[in-house]
Amino acid sequence: MDTSTTNVPLQAGDLALRLSQNGHRLDELLAFASRQNPRRGYLFVSKVLGKHVPVRPTKMDAIHAELASKVDLLGRQPYVVGMAETAVGLGAGVARHLGDLHEGAVFHHTTRFLVETPWIRIKEAHSHADTMHMAQLSTKAARVVGDAQDLVLVDDEISTGKTLAQLAQALTAQPALARIKCLHIVSLVSWLTDAAREALLALLPEGVEVRFVQLMAGTFTFTPCPDYQAVLPDNVDTAFCDALKTADTSAPIEAEGLYGRLMGNHPTPEQPLPRVPSVSRDADLVVFGMGEYLDAPLRMALQWERDGMDVLFQSSTRSPIMLGDAIQSCLEHPAPGQPDKRHFLYNAPAGRVPLAFDGLDSPALSQALEDSYRALHPHGTAEVPA
Repeated sequence: MDTSTTNVPLQAGDLALRLSQNGHRLDELLAFASRQNPRRGYLFVSKVLGKHVPVRPTKMDAIHAELASKVDLLGRQPYVVGMAETAVGLGAGVARHLGDLHEGAVFHHTTRFLVETPWIRIKEAHSHADTMHMAQLSTKAARVVGDAQDLVLVDDEISTGKTLAQLAQALTAQPALARIKCLHIVSLVSWLTDAAREALLALLPEGVEVRFVQLMAGTFTFTPCPDYQAVLPDNVDTAFCDALKTADTSAPIEAEGLYGRLMGNHPTPEQPLPRVPSVSRDADLVVFGMGEYLDAPLRMALQWERDGMDVLFQSSTRSPIMLGDAIQSCLEHPAPGQPDKRHFLYNAPAGRVPLAFDGLDSPALSQALEDSYRALHPHGTAEVPA
């Protein structure tokens, strides 16, 4: 097996990478940064995820399709779960392409929104916001999941897999998933050492076949800088958001996979895209999702790009990251349901017309993100023509 080594100096310390699968794709897939988080100093910054770096929608869609093509299903309709918040959009894209390749798929995701019917709860040791849960599946989604033989867990990168193991154990213990025979662990990058993989396999459900799918793999070591002292900002969002529980009507984000969503060749039609004003074909756009609301604005941006427009996509996040390394700029907007807390958007591209979508039918949030963008990039932007 061909291997390559790379050393990455960061403010937080030094990463030493040893790449064993598709190491030539490192520059395509990853950059690196330093967290404002005392639990973990380093951050793998995906260049294809649509989070911390703006991405062409067609590139994101191609990555989703590539991952889906590598998943060898036992059954006809998989149950696909994306990890909040970073891999919600990735999971949705993989589920869509799996559904197109097979006989449909159900997409579901963990969440940090409070829901009326929580199902399971897990903890993520390295995250600053370490608790997430899942809502109960809708009746229609549960009916399909009940026949699924394949559970597909999707995350952006895997270091130990302990969070995924918690989720896999909790899900396969549910009577609704009694027919699951194969667990597919899907990621953009896997950092599992041989020992970590064996430890992960020991934590996974017995009697279920386990298959790993990733675009690049390797191992790493991190040497912290003794002078780097990470402190969480006072305005960082670590709590569950109650915006859904207090809403009078269902918000768009609730139909995007929070309660399970049927995708692909299933007869249920695609969810509608956000409503936007008419957009000039000559406008250079940047489309912003927020937090867990990625898939619908991505699909809209993807359609615009396929129609020949110049458009980039990315989403804001609750994760606090240090400026420097791969993070060149940061803008903020109020956290949903917590106006005294902040979410962040990094590396926003200059000179574009911003269109932001919050998934909560809260125009003030979208406007705040667009205004923050214009404050950071006051020149070269314009209002979207009506």
